[in-house]
Amino acid sequence: MSSPHLPSPPNGDEHDSLLKLLTLLTRSVERELNQQLRAVLHDSLRPAHYSVFRYLDPAGSRVGDLAEAAGMTQQSMGELIAHLERFGYVERRVDPSDRRARLVVATDTGRSALATAAEQIADIEDRLGAQLGTGGLLQLRSLLARAHMVLTPEPANAPPAHHHRNRW
Repeated sequence: MSSPHLPSPPNGDEHDSLLKLLTLLTRSVERELNQQLRAVLHDSLRPAHYSVFRYLDPAGSRVGDLAEAAGMTQQSMGELIAHLERFGYVERRVDPSDRRARLVVATDTGRSALATAAEQIADIEDRLGAQLGTGGLLQLRSLLARAHMVLTPEPANAPPAHHHRNRW
């Protein structure tokens, strides 16, 4: 049953699962972002590559950490990183804390791509805000963050999660 304060979804069943709606929204945002980025960056970029940038620490990240954060194998993440390396978006450097390990870091080209992506994401969010209203967009953001916290409890003695500045 619909809430008396909210209209039914125009193109879907009001009984669609939250997972389905979140997936549809994610795909829509990534499709829009991908069209915009491919027009100004490299046309071989795909949404799968965004998982590298989405979780990449500005100081650099290990492949295993990126793979774990993205929910994929190290081999799959390594292939995405190799592709981005070929186009100059990232490079691998020796990890100063463990010289046997390598860190993936954004190059100047990669940092420029991140800035372009942040602009495009802001544009997408502005368009959403125009339809949902500023309060609606803020409420959506707040509810999504709260839902994440509900489903991702942190152990009592865990340090606070490190949040990267990347908007993707």
